[in-house]
Order: sequence, then C-alpha cells, then structure tokens
Amino acid sequence: MADPDGARTPEEFTQALRQLVSETGKSPEDIAKKAGLSGNTVRGITAGKNWPQQRTLEQLVRACGQDTRPWVNAWSPLNDARPRTERGNAKNVQEQIDALGAEVDRLHGQVRSLQESLEQGEMGERRRERRIADAYFDFLATMPTPEFRRAELETAGEEMRAPSPLLNYSEPAYGVTEVNFFLDKVKELATAEGLPQLALYLATSPLLRAFITVPAYEMKDHDAVYDYVKSDVDAYITKLRACVHQYLRDCTDDQSSTQTGGGAVPRTSPAAGLRE
Repeated sequence: MADPDGARTPEEFTQALRQLVSETGKSPEDIAKKAGLSGNTVRGITAGKNWPQQRTLEQLVRACGQDTRPWVNAWSPLNDARPRTERGNAKNVQEQIDALGAEVDRLHGQVRSLQESLEQGEMGERRRERRIADAYFDFLATMPTPEFRRAELETAGEEMRAPSPLLNYSEPAYGVTEVNFFLDKVKELATAEGLPQLALYLATSPLLRAFITVPAYEMKDHDAVYDYVKSDVDAYITKLRACVHQYLRDCTDDQSSTQTGGGAVPRTSPAAGLRE
C-alpha cells in the first residue's frame, strides 16, 4: 500500500503518489475527474514533471480514498526544502495550469459530443434514404398491372345492326378515354418523388361515372369495343391505392421487425389489405 512516510526526496514522494494512483485501479483521467482536477495535472504530478501544491495534493489523495494528513505531513518538509525560485509563484502557476487543463478537458468533451451528434445525424439520414429506396422498390414489385376486360354488348348479330338509339353493355363500364387518361397520370406520378402526389390524386380524382348504355352511332363496327369493365378498373384502383399507402407507411416506419434468428419479417402483400 502506498505510504508517504518513507519519502525523503521529491522523487520518492512522487513515486509514492504514482503508486497511490495505480492502486486505485483507475486511470489518471478518472482520478482527475473525481478530484476536480485536469487529467494533465494528475499525469504531470505522477510523472514528476510538476510539484503539487498542498490543495492539489489534498484533492488528489482524497480522490484516491486516503487520509490527506499523512501525505501533507510528508509533503511539507520536502516543499519547504525546494528552492525559493521554484516556490515563488508556484501556487498561482499551478492554479492557472489546473484551470487551463480543466478548460481543455471541457472543450474536448464538447468536441466529442459534437462529433457524436454529427455521426448520429449522418447515420439517421443514411437510414432514412435507404428506407425510402427500399419502400420504392417494394412498391414497384407490388404495383398492379392494368389488365381490363373490354365491355361486351348484350345484343349480337342481326339484333345489334337493328336501328336503336342506345345499346346496352352486359355490365357497367368506364369510357376508354377517361381510363387511358387516368393511366397516363398514374405513370407520370409513379416515381419516388411523385408517389405522395399520386396518393392525393387517387383520393381526390375518381373516374367519371360508369355507364351501361352507349349511343348506337358510336358503335361503327359491331365487333368494336370502346370501353372497359367497371369492376376490373375499380379493383385495379383499389390495389394501387393500397400499394401507395403501404409505400408511405414504409417511408415513415423506422423500426424493422425481425423474426427469431434475425430474418426479416415479410411485409404484408398490399392485396391482403383489400380483404376487410
């Protein structure tokens, strides 16, 4: 155990201090923090570069968990024996060194904190960019294909050629012009930047009203079909809307669920969200 009583020279006293700090099992920085000193001050004292003032010695010994009185008693004659030139303004100089050391440590702490904040910000931004890219690729993989049946007339053959102001479809239909305009708009907005606008478009811009009759004069050929089955187009829009909403959720969800063993949990298919 470190004992200052046998120290007869400054070097022996410094060796005892060095042993005292070593026996704590803590680093000089930890001891300095506990003592209210700078790490440079503690390292300078234990290395024999700086001679401690009484107040500094007491702080150091107290931080190491020992009674300060034996150490001050051993330090006093050695301090008195030091040349006056060395002791002239030593106290003031040491206080300045301690203050500067503490300020350096504080600045180092601020720099480390700033670096950590910057690193966390950069990592967060990279995670956000990766999350949006993954969400967009998932959207492209699940985006439905616009495959619509053409609406069929209830009449056929000679009946279809008979004069009639209107012809009937077998089920409600949307006009092909309106549907194609809608598909062009979807194609225009189906980009990583445009998907939020596509979500708004799907919510506020429905197709025109469906119809089941068509003027006979529009049917130039009884085999020609000009419109699409309403149920096919509606199903496509529903699936597309679910895909876009899933994309928006994936963009804002920063938590990736995992299965036991680290495997990623597959996302629910957008089509599954249609079964309510």
